[in-house]
Amino acid sequence: MPGPLHGNVRIVRNGSTSSDFVVTYPFRGNALGALIYPLRTGPTDGAIGAQVDDPLRNKLLALLPLRDLESVRERSSVVGYTQGDVVQKEGQEITAVHFPLSGMFSLLVVLKDGRTAETSVVGREGMIGARAGLGAPRRSLVRVVAQLPVQALKISVKEFRNLVTHSAPMAELCVRSADVLLDQTRMTAACNALHGVEQRFCRWLLHTADRAESDHFVLKQELLSEMLGVHRTYITDVANRLQKRGAIAYSRGKLQILDRSLVRDLSCECYGLLKRNSS
Repeated sequence: MPGPLHGNVRIVRNGSTSSDFVVTYPFRGNALGALIYPLRTGPTDGAIGAQVDDPLRNKLLALLPLRDLESVRERSSVVGYTQGDVVQKEGQEITAVHFPLSGMFSLLVVLKDGRTAETSVVGREGMIGARAGLGAPRRSLVRVVAQLPVQALKISVKEFRNLVTHSAPMAELCVRSADVLLDQTRMTAACNALHGVEQRFCRWLLHTADRAESDHFVLKQELLSEMLGVHRTYITDVANRLQKRGAIAYSRGKLQILDRSLVRDLSCECYGLLKRNSS
């Protein structure tokens, strides 16, 4: 008998063996029914009862019709990145498209003198490489870094372009992703120009917690200084002030948000605007 529904996932027991299966129902279902995947051994997301490598964890893929979702799954592989891994270097040819299933990518503009600034972040609500899928120039203008440990579906640009050419929903997915990133870049530019380091620090903490799906995560000051485009001493000062106010706990690179409401109050309005834009 089918088990309970968890969001868009139902766990069922195979009556003839002890094997479990995940039956997934895309948000845009059709008469073909459900996809059935073997439930591989590995970490799960207790919030929705799904495997961490389930393609439906990516919110864009979850919007696709069944046939397109299967096409992506058949041509992609699950890859993992550790915090700080450079996934795409600026100026290099874009050869792959990534759909995050967990974690967060940061997109950085890198200047000639080595200074960097984060323009946008992408978690499992989006994708990396949308413009390449639409046939845009295939050299990256930004550096893509795993700001949190990431698990993602990876598909070659060649394969993905072929899918987009033959699928209006896939093309719509790319346009939607590109629009969200453009709006996020505009808002981040305004935020960097008009808001202080503490406000931007708190905004970044909230975005990171949302994509980590936890108020506990590893925070390396070197990476955060790159994201915010400020010296490490500013990061240290802000973190110390937030600790004294009871907003966070931070020790040996491990950060915990203790009072999310306070962190949100200390953040700027950009957090709410960006969150609504990407949802």
